Amino acid sequence: MNNPNKCRYIMFNGIVVGLILAGISVIIFGVQPIHPLLIVGVLIAFGSIVFGIITIRCPFCHKQLHLRGIIPDEYCPFCGEKLK
Repeated sequence: MNNPNKCRYIMFNGIVVGLILAGISVIIFGVQPIHPLLIVGVLIAFGSIVFGIITIRCPFCHKQLHLRGIIPDEYCPFCGEKLK
């Protein structure tokens, strides 16, 4: 994907979905025997973080943009180009 702001939204949505699944699993089934839903939720959350690290980059200079915050970047802090 060329738009780092869309990638940021996908990453945050994946983290939220993963944490919700893990939380539901803990509330319903507990943590003593680890339920597969807990593992799936944690894997989705970590996979979303890895997705963000790989894809949230400036399409012009290819440097890593910050992952914090849900507010999209308008300009790259490194090269100054306007992001879509």
